[in-house]
Parts: sequence; structure tokens; C-alpha cells
Amino acid sequence: MNLQDIQFNKKEPMYPQLSRYIKKLILADELKHYEELPSRRELALQLSINPNTVQKAYKQLEDEGIIKTISNVKSVVIVNEKILEKLRSEMIEETMKEFVKECQTSGLDFQQTIVWLTKLWNT
Repeated sequence: MNLQDIQFNKKEPMYPQLSRYIKKLILADELKHYEELPSRRELALQLSINPNTVQKAYKQLEDEGIIKTISNVKSVVIVNEKILEKLRSEMIEETMKEFVKECQTSGLDFQQTIVWLTKLWNT
């Protein structure tokens, strides 16, 4: 598990970045079903961030059904096909929105964007 490899940016709060990073680790199969996550304090120390930031990220993931906290002691990852499909859709949509925005910012129209996408798809 490579939670320590996260690189935070200053453009958005840390907790959604941490939440997104954990989701990416799940999609990459680096976090498995029922794998235990570090405690909130432990992860905060590892990442040199406030424990409340980790708490917010874990809470967000818990609300989405992606992690489960057992007896207020440990949090584990919950992975099933429904969750994996939700995560894939979420990550693809986010990536595609960024791609479309970059194409528009670069002055590409829809057809030029399709040409680039086709070119890259076939490489």
C-alpha cells in the first residue's frame, strides 16, 4: 500500500485529494477487499498532515460505502463489483472533463479533439 506516495496540490483541500488517491489505489488493485487502512493518526503522521484531514477523507469514503470502520478501531476497504464500477465511472468522468477542458483551452474544436483522441488511441 503506497498511501505515503500521494502528492498534494494547493488548488483544492487535502481531504478530497486523499479520498481520490485511496480510490485510485483500489482501482489499481493495490488496496484489496477488507484490507486494513492505517489509523487516522498514523496516516496523518506519515503524511505530515492534520488528523482531521484524514478523518474527513475517511468519512467521505465511509459515506460512499468504500471503507467501513469496525468498532471505532480500524477501517477496512470494501471492494465489490458495484463499488469498482462506480469508481471507474467517477475516475473516467473526472479525467475526461479535464481532457475536454484542456482541449477547449488549447483552442481545439470537437473534430480536432476527435482526431487527436483517435491518433493516441491507435498508438
